[in-house]
Amino acid sequence: MALSVFALNSCSDDDDNTSSTTSTIVKIKVTKAGKVASGVTVCLFDSDSGPGTPFFTPFSAKKKVVTESNGIASFNLQEVYDLNVIDKQTTFYFGVFEGKDTDPVVLGKTAVTIKKGDTKEGSINF
Repeated sequence: MALSVFALNSCSDDDDNTSSTTSTIVKIKVTKAGKVASGVTVCLFDSDSGPGTPFFTPFSAKKKVVTESNGIASFNLQEVYDLNVIDKQTTFYFGVFEGKDTDPVVLGKTAVTIKKGDTKEGSINF
């Protein structure tokens, strides 16, 4: 009896942890007048809050990342979304804004279509 309990407890399905080890990354390169722009906040949106909706504001962003010295903001999507939901291609929107959250001005925006396990790049120039 003890042997059968051990056998049941020692078997597991490691495939359940796939989403925690799968990297899905979007890198947005930001330039201002053609030059690398560091220290710029880039906002991430999904289709419910993308351009054309009243929610395309920094306040409604799903995540904000500041560009590094190379002008790149890296978004690790599994920190924000359930990767099992974005198994198929999904489009995410990114924006750079100026002004207050309540009345922002869009300086630049882009869209990136990605699926689980991909690394994609986009760019915003303003």
